Amino acid sequence: MPILAALPAAKAVLLLSLLSTCVFNLAANAAEFDTTQTSAQQTNDFIQPKNIPSTKTATNKSPMLVIVMDDLGNNLERGIRAVELPGALTYGILPHTPLAKKLAFYVSQFGNDKEVIIHMPMEASSHKHLLGPGALEMNHNQQLFVYTLQHALSAIPFAKGLSNHMGSRLTSLPDRMDWLMSELSKSDFYFLDSKTTGNSAAMSAAAKQSIPYLARDIFLDHDPDPLAIDLAFNKALTLAKHSGLAVIIAHPYPSTLDFLEVELPKLAQSGVSLVNASQAIKQQELVRSSISPLSAPALSTSALQIALKPAP
Repeated sequence: MPILAALPAAKAVLLLSLLSTCVFNLAANAAEFDTTQTSAQQTNDFIQPKNIPSTKTATNKSPMLVIVMDDLGNNLERGIRAVELPGALTYGILPHTPLAKKLAFYVSQFGNDKEVIIHMPMEASSHKHLLGPGALEMNHNQQLFVYTLQHALSAIPFAKGLSNHMGSRLTSLPDRMDWLMSELSKSDFYFLDSKTTGNSAAMSAAAKQSIPYLARDIFLDHDPDPLAIDLAFNKALTLAKHSGLAVIIAHPYPSTLDFLEVELPKLAQSGVSLVNASQAIKQQELVRSSISPLSAPALSTSALQIALKPAP
């Protein structure tokens, strides 16, 4: 190399070192790019979407049923079974779980009917050991609270909304719910209240920030016995037919998945449409706008359900 030969020895060594560093960095960047593409390809190869039969599409005249499948992210086999259930389900994925991104990606492969929400761990009155990592806690100051929330929001792709995992203590605190809704107002997220306490302050806080809000009506598998699941499901269908809308929260228990795999393909026969949370919220907004722009923000979920009630 004639240029290096003309340089003093020390400068030549330094120049060679810099050139070596540049070559190393270029190689490292290329390797990182290849690894990212390989990882994405592995994700595509690992879970290939199946052709799932769709259920009845919602109409303005049909009662609606929302099914939220919570607590996903730790078990691959049950997660895949849940995502492959037919129809417009909503999937609550726990942030910071090992399979969170993989399952969110898999949900996204089924089009617009199925959707992802972040199932955000929040402090409960008991059983704190079940919260998992990255929980919102009442002893967090606002800065730590917001940081923890933002970390979760960035952890799961394709999310349309956020719900509370546990949270009987935190959701009862108006100031913490104000902090939560203030952050959600910076996005297009809705909030789905799991209603783990009768004292939830989430609906009021959501209304103040104009955050779309939906609340759980029935836990499908609080008792995972198949007979109890069947009873809860029929209770939800009755509520949907009476009020126009019912919101179920379920979990990927084997008995729950067994039940839904059999019952969801038959749902259209009952005259009830399976919709995701966004579709239910959109229908609620149509009801609000048709009643009165002034009175709409004050309407509770129960009042909206009455307004959604199908004509006899």
